[in-house]
Amino acid sequence: MRVLVTGANGHIGAHVVRQLIVEGHEVVAFVRPRADLRGLEGLNVTFVRGDVMNAQAVLKAAEGCDAIIHLAAVYKTIARTAEEIVEPAVKGAENIFSAAHAHGIKRVVYTSSVASIGFSWSPDQMRTADDWNEDAKNPYYLAKTLSEKRAQALARDYGIHLVVICPALVIGPLDYRVTPSNQLVRDWLNGTGQTYPGGLNMVDVEDVARAHVHALTRGESGRRYIVGADNLPVREIGRMIARLTGIKPLHLPFNRGVTLAVARVVGGLCRLLGLTPPFTYDLVYEVAGRYAYYDTTEARQVLDISPRPTEEALVRAIHWLKDQGQLKPRVARRIEETLPVPDNV
Repeated sequence: MRVLVTGANGHIGAHVVRQLIVEGHEVVAFVRPRADLRGLEGLNVTFVRGDVMNAQAVLKAAEGCDAIIHLAAVYKTIARTAEEIVEPAVKGAENIFSAAHAHGIKRVVYTSSVASIGFSWSPDQMRTADDWNEDAKNPYYLAKTLSEKRAQALARDYGIHLVVICPALVIGPLDYRVTPSNQLVRDWLNGTGQTYPGGLNMVDVEDVARAHVHALTRGESGRRYIVGADNLPVREIGRMIARLTGIKPLHLPFNRGVTLAVARVVGGLCRLLGLTPPFTYDLVYEVAGRYAYYDTTEARQVLDISPRPTEEALVRAIHWLKDQGQLKPRVARRIEETLPVPDNV
């Protein structure tokens, strides 16, 4: 197929493009005019420059394509206003489906997130693809929820076969911008971030990319597929990092109420001093004392994927961060001595 990939130069996008090429597809890479293209360097793709907020640019890029994989989005969890994250997500979805309808494209793979599915309050409860985040407070979580619901409605209106991919926390190579997901690992290692009570599911970016490409020919229309690996306590992930690197991330032992109070105080101080806070109340509200635990069985079976274990994904992510100079020199030296080198970094 000839496949339009929006956000092709992003962390997931660069891997999706590679996987498409491996599987014999032709790629139209839709990227912003000043995008960092290092993740696509040397690949045989057709570049079209534009912004998903520009309906005419999207319409032009989609011409002659058989399918669209829509990844373009603002991925940050701290913003001046919610609109700078929510508006591109919703408007981008509208422009993508409008272009698909105009050109008779009947297959769209849409990148959402477990942010649209939400977290549970108990480690014994796994969220499924039938769950929605009905209590989103952070702008990124809100954007993912609202834009996916809009995409689902447009797909029904236009009669487009829509498959939604909801990745867990995506880590791994080719993340030149350092997304909040890889930043979490970086901060744990550098001593500027802390583990906390709650649970996470981390997944390697290559496994997420494979799910996207397989969704071009698999998956029920309108269905969401959660792509993740192991459900683990955040503190256990910290201990895993300590075993791998000899560097033990700091841990915040506070309960949800205390953590939220600290976040409110820190946020207020940062506003007074004109600083960007290390975390915000709305972000802590989403994750503190909650469990990002998901049932990924359906995605594994329907999309024919087998995500690698969390430990292997962490090894690849840590090596990438080290090689990109994202770790403090003493941390990088320690890692070179202790961390195993995977077959495919």
